[in-house]
Amino acid sequence: MKLEDYISRYENDIHEYPSQFIRLKRERWKRLHRLWAKANQRVGNGLNMEEDWFAVENKNAIQQALQKLSRNHKKEQREPVKTNSGLDAEYEHLIGKSRASLHAFFYYELLQSQLRWASSSPSEVSVVDSNYRYDSRLREILRMLPDNYMVFYYPVFKIQQADIQMDVLLLSPSELYCVTYVEAPANTLFEVSSHRFWREFRSQNEHKRLNPLLAVKRMEDVARSIFQHNNVDLTVKKAVLFPDAFIDDSGYAGNAELLDHRAYQQWLGRISKPISPMKKEQFRAAKALLSKCKTKSISRSTGAETNGTYEP
Repeated sequence: MKLEDYISRYENDIHEYPSQFIRLKRERWKRLHRLWAKANQRVGNGLNMEEDWFAVENKNAIQQALQKLSRNHKKEQREPVKTNSGLDAEYEHLIGKSRASLHAFFYYELLQSQLRWASSSPSEVSVVDSNYRYDSRLREILRMLPDNYMVFYYPVFKIQQADIQMDVLLLSPSELYCVTYVEAPANTLFEVSSHRFWREFRSQNEHKRLNPLLAVKRMEDVARSIFQHNNVDLTVKKAVLFPDAFIDDSGYAGNAELLDHRAYQQWLGRISKPISPMKKEQFRAAKALLSKCKTKSISRSTGAETNGTYEP
């Protein structure tokens, strides 16, 4: 993940860290599930302990390849700390958790790790806005999309000496999605038009909203320019998403997908389906995009601030 203008671990080695992260994710889930099962068996909870969720979720080519690697990976051994209650402190908090609650807890903890990876390298670190730790949209994207995607979340690009902050770029093995989220209260209605401003209706009042198609068009132009300069052959698509609102697009004839509350989850599910492993062209696309991303960080050794773009 590339987040704003933070230093990203993926900038150091775009080929190594994706597989390293998937291995870490798998091992953490296995350990958490083992502790959960142990805690609830001790107290006699009648919970379903069958470990099938992670196996089903990760039945794709990249996960199958990593299974071979994980067999050679040495597991950490740690002596549990005893509490006065006689239960091990490391899994006492898992007692009584449902399987759904366990998944939610796992993904919350995983997000914290992903934020560390998206804001640090072995030699540098960036200061993360604490709001990202509770960003439900970011958490949804990272949870829903398979591990063969790379997410650029509001990255800052350096284009001809100008800083340009984008919205969301989702890089799959075969496509780049330029995505703009339009956040609005439930039951808000947007009237789609070709004008600079759209009409927004909520709480029986009319408001103006800057046409979000302008943002995805700018993202598309920047991405295509970077790909062309680096001879990257990858499809670029555009989407404007209204997760909680409705749209009237009866007069729309553009080539960007417009998805409101009625179609948002289906779209997210559809792009989450690809099971192909990460591809060479995807890595080239990621390196090309990262080469134009601005990075602001602090040296771990000297404490000096650094600014610049990633140099592959």
